[in-house]
Amino acid sequence: MGISPNITSICLIGLGALAWTFAARPVVENPDLDVPLNPLGIKRSPYGEVFAMAMQSPIESFFHASMGHEGHDHGPGEKCNETVSAPEEKHEHDENCEHDHAHDDHAALAESKEVLSIQSRILSLIEAMNKGSHLRTNPKAANEALMRHLRREAEDKLRFAYEMDPSHYGNYNSLHFFLTEPAIGTRPQLTPSALKLAEETINYSLKQENDPRPALTAAGACTNILDLMFTDYTHNESSTFTFEQMHQTLNLLDYCLNRYNTIAKQWDESKNWELLSPMRVAECEERYRFISKIHDAAAKTLVRIENEARSPQ
Repeated sequence: MGISPNITSICLIGLGALAWTFAARPVVENPDLDVPLNPLGIKRSPYGEVFAMAMQSPIESFFHASMGHEGHDHGPGEKCNETVSAPEEKHEHDENCEHDHAHDDHAALAESKEVLSIQSRILSLIEAMNKGSHLRTNPKAANEALMRHLRREAEDKLRFAYEMDPSHYGNYNSLHFFLTEPAIGTRPQLTPSALKLAEETINYSLKQENDPRPALTAAGACTNILDLMFTDYTHNESSTFTFEQMHQTLNLLDYCLNRYNTIAKQWDESKNWELLSPMRVAECEERYRFISKIHDAAAKTLVRIENEARSPQ
Protein backbone atom coordinates (compact mmCIF):
# COMPACT_ATOMS: atom_id res chain seq x y z
CA MET A 1 0.00 0.00 0.00
CA GLY A 2 1.55 3.33 -1.08
CA ILE A 3 1.92 6.48 0.92
CA SER A 4 -1.06 8.81 0.73
CA PRO A 5 -0.45 11.94 -1.36
CA ASN A 6 -1.93 14.03 1.48
CA ILE A 7 0.59 12.71 3.98
CA THR A 8 3.42 13.40 1.53
CA SER A 9 2.22 16.99 1.06
CA ILE A 10 1.95 17.55 4.81
CA CYS A 11 5.49 16.22 5.35
CA LEU A 12 6.88 18.44 2.61
CA ILE A 13 5.10 21.51 4.06
CA GLY A 14 6.46 20.68 7.52
CA LEU A 15 10.01 20.29 6.22
CA GLY A 16 9.69 23.56 4.31
CA ALA A 17 8.46 25.41 7.40
CA LEU A 18 11.32 23.95 9.46
CA ALA A 19 13.88 24.98 6.85
CA TRP A 20 12.35 28.47 6.65
CA THR A 21 12.57 28.82 10.44
CA PHE A 22 16.30 28.10 10.52
CA ALA A 23 17.04 30.18 7.42
CA ALA A 24 15.01 33.19 8.58
CA ARG A 25 16.66 33.55 11.99
CA PRO A 26 19.90 35.19 10.71
CA VAL A 27 17.82 37.58 8.59
CA VAL A 28 15.58 38.60 11.50
CA GLU A 29 18.54 39.12 13.85
CA ASN A 30 20.52 41.18 11.31
CA PRO A 31 20.38 44.83 12.59
CA ASP A 32 21.19 46.18 9.12
CA LEU A 33 17.90 44.81 7.84
CA ASP A 34 15.83 46.21 10.72
CA VAL A 35 13.91 48.95 8.93
CA PRO A 36 10.84 50.81 10.27
CA LEU A 37 7.61 49.39 8.96
CA ASN A 38 5.62 51.61 6.64
CA PRO A 39 2.44 49.80 5.59
CA LEU A 40 0.91 51.14 2.36
CA GLY A 41 3.52 53.92 2.35
CA ILE A 42 1.39 56.04 4.70
CA LYS A 43 4.27 57.41 6.76
CA ARG A 44 5.69 60.71 5.48
CA SER A 45 3.03 60.93 2.78
CA PRO A 46 0.12 63.38 2.34
CA TYR A 47 -2.07 60.80 4.09
CA GLY A 48 0.45 60.68 6.92
CA GLU A 49 0.18 64.44 7.31
CA VAL A 50 -3.57 64.09 7.77
CA PHE A 51 -3.07 61.35 10.39
CA ALA A 52 -0.53 63.54 12.22
CA MET A 53 -3.05 66.37 12.47
CA ALA A 54 -5.86 64.02 13.49
CA MET A 55 -3.73 62.69 16.37
CA GLN A 56 -3.75 66.06 18.15
CA SER A 57 -6.98 65.53 20.05
CA PRO A 58 -6.19 62.02 21.42
CA ILE A 59 -2.69 63.15 22.44
CA GLU A 60 -4.06 66.18 24.29
CA SER A 61 -6.67 64.04 26.04
CA PHE A 62 -4.10 61.57 27.38
CA PHE A 63 -1.63 64.30 28.34
CA HIS A 64 -4.17 66.42 30.22
CA ALA A 65 -5.52 63.33 31.97
CA SER A 66 -1.97 62.36 32.99
CA MET A 67 -1.53 65.80 34.54
CA GLY A 68 -4.85 65.63 36.35
CA HIS A 69 -6.66 68.10 34.06
CA GLU A 70 -9.80 66.16 33.18
CA GLY A 71 -12.48 68.14 31.34
CA HIS A 72 -9.95 70.73 30.14
CA ASP A 73 -11.81 71.37 26.93
CA HIS A 74 -14.86 72.89 28.65
CA GLY A 75 -15.05 76.62 29.04
CA PRO A 76 -16.39 78.26 32.24
CA GLY A 77 -20.02 77.27 32.60
CA GLU A 78 -20.06 75.51 29.24
CA LYS A 79 -22.20 72.41 28.79
CA CYS A 80 -21.83 69.86 26.04
CA ASN A 81 -25.49 70.02 25.03
CA GLU A 82 -25.45 73.79 24.57
CA THR A 83 -22.66 74.16 22.06
CA VAL A 84 -24.55 73.24 18.90
CA SER A 85 -28.20 74.03 19.42
CA ALA A 86 -27.98 77.64 20.60
CA PRO A 87 -26.91 79.27 17.28
CA GLU A 88 -29.56 77.38 15.36
CA GLU A 89 -32.30 78.34 17.81
CA LYS A 90 -31.35 82.00 17.50
CA HIS A 91 -31.36 81.72 13.72
CA GLU A 92 -34.83 80.17 13.74
CA HIS A 93 -36.14 82.87 16.06
CA ASP A 94 -34.85 85.61 13.76
CA GLU A 95 -36.51 83.96 10.78
CA ASN A 96 -39.88 83.84 12.57
CA CYS A 97 -39.62 87.51 13.54
CA GLU A 98 -38.60 88.85 10.16
CA HIS A 99 -40.79 86.90 7.73
CA ASP A 100 -44.51 86.46 7.22
CA HIS A 101 -45.19 83.34 5.20
CA ALA A 102 -48.33 81.69 3.94
CA HIS A 103 -49.83 78.66 5.65
CA ASP A 104 -47.93 76.17 3.49
CA ASP A 105 -44.66 77.98 4.12
CA HIS A 106 -45.29 77.82 7.87
CA ALA A 107 -45.84 74.07 7.64
CA ALA A 108 -42.63 73.61 5.66
CA LEU A 109 -40.73 75.77 8.13
CA ALA A 110 -42.07 73.79 11.08
CA GLU A 111 -40.93 70.56 9.43
CA SER A 112 -37.51 72.08 8.77
CA LYS A 113 -37.26 73.12 12.42
CA GLU A 114 -38.04 69.60 13.53
CA VAL A 115 -35.30 68.18 11.28
CA LEU A 116 -32.79 70.75 12.53
CA SER A 117 -33.75 70.04 16.11
CA ILE A 118 -33.18 66.31 15.65
CA GLN A 119 -29.83 66.96 13.97
CA SER A 120 -28.82 69.30 16.78
CA ARG A 121 -29.74 66.77 19.41
CA ILE A 122 -27.79 64.01 17.67
CA LEU A 123 -24.72 66.24 17.26
CA SER A 124 -24.95 67.34 20.89
CA LEU A 125 -25.27 63.73 22.03
CA ILE A 126 -22.22 62.67 20.00
CA GLU A 127 -20.19 65.58 21.33
CA ALA A 128 -21.25 64.84 24.92
CA MET A 129 -20.34 61.15 24.51
CA ASN A 130 -16.95 62.09 23.04
CA LYS A 131 -16.12 64.45 25.89
CA GLY A 132 -17.53 62.10 28.50
CA SER A 133 -15.29 59.28 27.30
CA HIS A 134 -12.27 61.22 28.58
CA LEU A 135 -13.69 62.11 32.03
CA ARG A 136 -12.68 60.19 35.13
CA THR A 137 -15.53 58.60 37.07
CA ASN A 138 -13.37 57.14 39.83
CA PRO A 139 -13.78 59.27 42.99
CA LYS A 140 -10.28 58.33 44.10
CA ALA A 141 -7.34 60.37 42.85
CA ALA A 142 -5.18 58.75 40.17
CA ASN A 143 -2.02 57.19 41.55
CA GLU A 144 1.45 57.65 40.11
CA ALA A 145 1.30 54.37 38.19
CA LEU A 146 -1.81 55.48 36.31
CA MET A 147 -0.33 58.92 35.64
CA ARG A 148 2.79 57.32 34.23
CA HIS A 149 0.70 54.98 32.07
CA LEU A 150 -1.24 57.93 30.63
CA ARG A 151 1.98 59.83 29.96
CA ARG A 152 3.35 56.74 28.22
CA GLU A 153 0.21 56.58 26.05
CA ALA A 154 0.61 60.25 25.13
CA GLU A 155 4.29 59.74 24.36
CA ASP A 156 3.63 56.67 22.20
CA LYS A 157 0.97 58.54 20.23
CA LEU A 158 3.33 61.49 19.81
CA ARG A 159 6.02 59.19 18.41
CA PHE A 160 3.47 57.62 16.05
CA ALA A 161 2.23 61.04 14.90
CA TYR A 162 5.81 62.23 14.42
CA GLU A 163 6.60 59.24 12.21
CA MET A 164 3.54 60.08 10.12
CA ASP A 165 4.82 63.62 9.49
CA PRO A 166 8.18 64.70 11.00
CA SER A 167 7.62 68.26 9.72
CA HIS A 168 4.58 68.83 11.96
CA TYR A 169 5.65 71.65 14.29
CA GLY A 170 3.49 70.75 17.27
CA ASN A 171 4.16 67.02 17.26
CA TYR A 172 7.92 67.45 16.94
CA ASN A 173 8.24 70.01 19.73
CA SER A 174 5.97 68.02 22.04
CA LEU A 175 8.02 64.87 21.46
CA HIS A 176 11.22 66.82 22.11
CA PHE A 177 9.67 68.03 25.37
CA PHE A 178 8.89 64.45 26.41
CA LEU A 179 12.46 63.36 25.71
CA THR A 180 14.15 66.19 27.59
CA GLU A 181 11.90 66.53 30.66
CA PRO A 182 12.46 63.58 33.04
CA ALA A 183 9.41 64.53 35.10
CA ILE A 184 7.14 64.21 32.04
CA GLY A 185 8.63 61.66 29.66
CA THR A 186 8.58 57.96 30.43
CA ARG A 187 11.72 57.18 28.43
CA PRO A 188 14.03 60.08 29.32
CA GLN A 189 17.13 59.91 27.14
CA LEU A 190 18.03 63.61 27.26
CA THR A 191 20.66 65.12 24.97
CA PRO A 192 21.75 62.27 22.60
CA SER A 193 18.24 61.17 21.67
CA ALA A 194 16.90 64.74 21.48
CA LEU A 195 19.77 65.76 19.19
CA LYS A 196 19.13 62.81 16.90
CA LEU A 197 15.42 63.66 16.76
CA ALA A 198 16.17 67.30 15.93
CA GLU A 199 18.65 66.38 13.18
CA GLU A 200 16.17 63.96 11.59
CA THR A 201 13.49 66.64 11.72
CA ILE A 202 15.73 69.24 10.07
CA ASN A 203 16.82 66.87 7.30
CA TYR A 204 13.27 65.85 6.50
CA SER A 205 11.69 69.30 6.79
CA LEU A 206 14.21 71.01 4.52
CA LYS A 207 13.36 68.53 1.77
CA GLN A 208 9.82 69.95 1.63
CA GLU A 209 10.07 72.62 -1.07
CA ASN A 210 6.45 73.61 -1.69
CA ASP A 211 5.27 74.52 1.81
CA PRO A 212 6.80 77.16 4.12
CA ARG A 213 5.64 75.52 7.36
CA PRO A 214 8.22 72.68 7.44
CA ALA A 215 10.94 75.34 7.35
CA LEU A 216 9.55 76.69 10.63
CA THR A 217 9.68 73.20 12.10
CA ALA A 218 13.33 72.90 11.02
CA ALA A 219 14.02 76.31 12.56
CA GLY A 220 12.39 75.19 15.80
CA ALA A 221 14.61 72.10 15.81
CA CYS A 222 17.67 74.36 15.41
CA THR A 223 16.64 76.39 18.46
CA ASN A 224 16.28 73.17 20.45
CA ILE A 225 19.77 72.08 19.42
CA LEU A 226 21.20 75.44 20.44
CA ASP A 227 19.45 75.22 23.80
CA LEU A 228 20.89 71.73 24.38
CA MET A 229 24.36 72.98 23.40
CA PHE A 230 24.24 76.01 25.68
CA THR A 231 22.89 73.98 28.60
CA ASP A 232 25.48 71.26 28.22
CA TYR A 233 28.33 73.77 27.81
CA THR A 234 27.25 75.70 30.91
CA HIS A 235 26.68 72.77 33.26
CA ASN A 236 29.14 70.20 31.95
CA GLU A 237 32.87 70.91 32.23
CA SER A 238 33.62 68.10 29.79
CA SER A 239 31.15 69.30 27.16
CA THR A 240 32.00 68.14 23.66
CA PHE A 241 30.16 70.99 21.93
CA THR A 242 32.43 73.59 20.36
CA PHE A 243 31.81 77.21 19.44
CA GLU A 244 32.20 76.25 15.80
CA GLN A 245 29.30 73.80 16.12
CA MET A 246 27.19 76.46 17.80
CA HIS A 247 27.90 78.94 15.00
CA GLN A 248 27.04 76.31 12.39
CA THR A 249 23.69 75.63 14.07
CA LEU A 250 22.97 79.36 14.33
CA ASN A 251 23.75 79.75 10.62
CA LEU A 252 21.44 76.83 9.87
CA LEU A 253 18.73 78.59 11.86
CA ASP A 254 19.26 81.69 9.68
CA TYR A 255 18.92 79.53 6.59
CA CYS A 256 15.66 77.97 7.81
CA LEU A 257 14.11 81.37 8.57
CA ASN A 258 15.18 82.74 5.19
CA ARG A 259 13.79 79.65 3.49
CA TYR A 260 10.47 80.21 5.25
CA ASN A 261 10.36 83.82 4.05
CA THR A 262 11.16 82.79 0.48
CA ILE A 263 8.46 80.12 0.24
CA ALA A 264 5.99 82.32 2.14
CA LYS A 265 6.39 85.03 -0.51
CA GLN A 266 5.74 82.43 -3.21
CA TRP A 267 2.55 81.53 -1.36
CA ASP A 268 1.58 85.21 -1.28
CA GLU A 269 1.85 85.33 -5.06
CA SER A 270 0.06 82.02 -5.64
CA LYS A 271 -2.66 82.82 -3.04
CA ASN A 272 -1.94 79.53 -1.26
CA TRP A 273 -2.24 81.23 2.11
CA GLU A 274 -5.92 81.76 1.35
CA LEU A 275 -6.38 77.98 1.32
CA LEU A 276 -5.58 77.88 5.06
CA SER A 277 -7.84 79.06 7.84
CA PRO A 278 -7.01 82.47 9.40
CA MET A 279 -6.14 80.65 12.62
CA ARG A 280 -3.47 78.55 10.86
CA VAL A 281 -2.00 81.60 9.15
CA ALA A 282 -1.84 83.49 12.45
CA GLU A 283 -0.23 80.43 14.01
CA CYS A 284 2.57 80.49 11.44
CA GLU A 285 3.15 84.22 11.95
CA GLU A 286 3.31 83.79 15.71
CA ARG A 287 5.78 80.91 15.41
CA TYR A 288 7.99 82.93 13.09
CA ARG A 289 8.08 85.86 15.54
CA PHE A 290 8.78 83.51 18.45
CA ILE A 291 11.64 81.69 16.71
CA SER A 292 13.11 85.02 15.54
CA LYS A 293 13.26 86.21 19.15
CA ILE A 294 14.98 82.98 20.17
CA HIS A 295 17.44 83.47 17.30
CA ASP A 296 18.37 86.95 18.55
CA ALA A 297 18.74 85.71 22.12
CA ALA A 298 20.86 82.74 21.02
CA ALA A 299 23.18 85.02 19.01
CA LYS A 300 23.73 87.22 22.09
CA THR A 301 24.29 84.17 24.29
CA LEU A 302 26.92 82.79 21.92
CA VAL A 303 28.79 86.09 21.90
CA ARG A 304 28.68 86.26 25.69
CA ILE A 305 30.01 82.77 26.36
CA GLU A 306 32.73 83.22 23.72
CA ASN A 307 33.88 86.42 25.42
CA GLU A 308 33.81 84.69 28.81
CA ALA A 309 35.93 81.84 27.43
CA ARG A 310 38.53 84.31 26.06
CA SER A 311 38.74 86.48 29.18
CA PRO A 312 41.30 85.48 31.84
CA GLN A 313 39.89 83.70 34.87
